[in-house]
Amino acid sequence: MTKIYLIRHAEAEGNIYRRAHGHYNGLITNRGYIQIAQLRTRFENEQIDCIFSSDVSRTCTTATALSVPHELPINTTDRLREVYMGVWEDKAWGDIEHFDPEMSDYFENDPAKWSVTDSEPYEDIKARMYDFITQAAREHDGKTIACFSHGFAIRALMCMLHGVPSEETKSMKYCDNTAVALLIYENDELRVEYHGDNSHLSEETSTFARQKWWRESGNGKRISENLRYQPLSEVASESLLNIFRAKAGRRAYVDKQFAAYMEDEPIGILGMDTIREKHRDTGWISYIHVVPQHRSKAYGVQLLGVAISTFRALGRSKLRIELPSGSPFVNFFGKYDFETLDATDELCVMEKDIRNNYVPIKSHR
Repeated sequence: MTKIYLIRHAEAEGNIYRRAHGHYNGLITNRGYIQIAQLRTRFENEQIDCIFSSDVSRTCTTATALSVPHELPINTTDRLREVYMGVWEDKAWGDIEHFDPEMSDYFENDPAKWSVTDSEPYEDIKARMYDFITQAAREHDGKTIACFSHGFAIRALMCMLHGVPSEETKSMKYCDNTAVALLIYENDELRVEYHGDNSHLSEETSTFARQKWWRESGNGKRISENLRYQPLSEVASESLLNIFRAKAGRRAYVDKQFAAYMEDEPIGILGMDTIREKHRDTGWISYIHVVPQHRSKAYGVQLLGVAISTFRALGRSKLRIELPSGSPFVNFFGKYDFETLDATDELCVMEKDIRNNYVPIKSHR
């Protein structure tokens, strides 16, 4: 008999920026690191003999919760990766829901029918997850192993093991970040003891406790909290800018900007300067603004995610913003790893490192 702990990665950028991160190598968030510490405490007295992880940074970073205290290497494999989302990779979920509603619905509720350009078929992801875990279990008979993977991939495997057909996927619960499943492999059979257990997390550190998208509204549909974006030119959007203009110390140059919407209601605006200091691999947020009645709903961080995605795609390693000194938004950006570079009586310049220099610890097979 082999015991297998199957664990979802800690909270990562895609979870808070609300972007489709399949193979996209998003980083762990500040809350994610707290979840990792709590996961470590959960397993501190548990025997672990071997650790496997998908080979992207958010899973391997999460796997350190077990590898460090148990002094075990992390064996990485692409067979535990998240589903590859093809042309959806790093797109905003709000854009996907708005511009591709049929496939968005299939992805959530009947993934066997989901197919976009270059995407990985549902049956393929179930097969690679099952084949890898059963192979690892056979090779470690009588031991306890931990496998770190991703939300959709784990849910697909659970549907397979519970005999849930694709069209009934809605009945299979989602797993919180760092949620744990326990599988038993015995007599060539893989069974589920439990899954989706996030009891090691507090309400303050649970990702799901702070989000609504995985819950259902009264009409049986998921509650959407994902923004969609409309690119705007400076001339065409002047009236919108008059509504949403951030209260900056001076008017910043803008050559790329987006208005954010929840369905058809304007929520906020993001302006970027892709010219300034590009020779220093730096990108600048000119302004980021959410209308007052929509603040404290995690919309600002989704706009921040658009900026990070934009400048990473341009090869930039740093992201900066200028704010009025004393602005409450200094605290907002500080919460998301922006550090103060320079501050005067009028302006505060903040910077975030947006590089992802992760290198897998050890390749498996």
